[in-house]
Amino acid sequence: MVKKIYFLCGLPRCGNTLLSSILNQNPNITATQKSIVTDILDSLNQLKEKEHFRNFPDYEPLDNLIKESIHIYYKNLKSNCIIDRSTWGTPGNIELIKKYVTQNPKFIILERPYIEILASFSKIKKWKKENMEQECYLEMTQGMTAHYSYAIDNILKNNYDHIKITYDELSSKPKECIEKIYQFLKIPTYDHRFTNLDQLIINNTQYDDSVLEGVHHNVREDRVKRNHYDIEKYLTKSAIEKYKNVKVLF
Repeated sequence: MVKKIYFLCGLPRCGNTLLSSILNQNPNITATQKSIVTDILDSLNQLKEKEHFRNFPDYEPLDNLIKESIHIYYKNLKSNCIIDRSTWGTPGNIELIKKYVTQNPKFIILERPYIEILASFSKIKKWKKENMEQECYLEMTQGMTAHYSYAIDNILKNNYDHIKITYDELSSKPKECIEKIYQFLKIPTYDHRFTNLDQLIINNTQYDDSVLEGVHHNVREDRVKRNHYDIEKYLTKSAIEKYKNVKVLF
């Protein structure tokens, strides 16, 4: 059976890992970690720029390989519904989706106020006050927040088929959010639990945050609950003033 592919494009620190963990209770769904599939498709597509390919431009076998690559990547999974998380909404990635995956992509977008995202990063990465302005600037212009914001903005600007869920909604009304996702994707529902949660494990593999700065992907296991941050504890007053009213980056 050919797997159905959907796309998760959520801002960081918005509950992406929590959402995937909950959805993966359903044996027919695999909601992924931050995926390398975009890199695979792009790398294979870039082969067309090689001199020896341009010298003998046989597109059909290479295009067939690219089309099959996402299905080969997820071949071992028993679930027939894949929700792949990445910066899928960028113009380049949309082009890859439409050429090699589906003409009618569906996107799940997770959002959260930027000031809360920055405070969360500051907490886990232990940003120092003397470097706060620079850390915030880099995250908002070059970091994951910038990359995912650009992708989400492109989805919204072009009105691609999408559903938006906020961190507040997911953490306070998880059942309603999950039901909305099932309705949006038009797939059979499942009786999910919102206590005794699992860490995100796929193919007997889970995040190794030792390669990152801080613990990024730990799921609170007892129940779904909003993480409340004392913004002033983790951000300087100047950073708060600069970013508290930011709604859109691009």
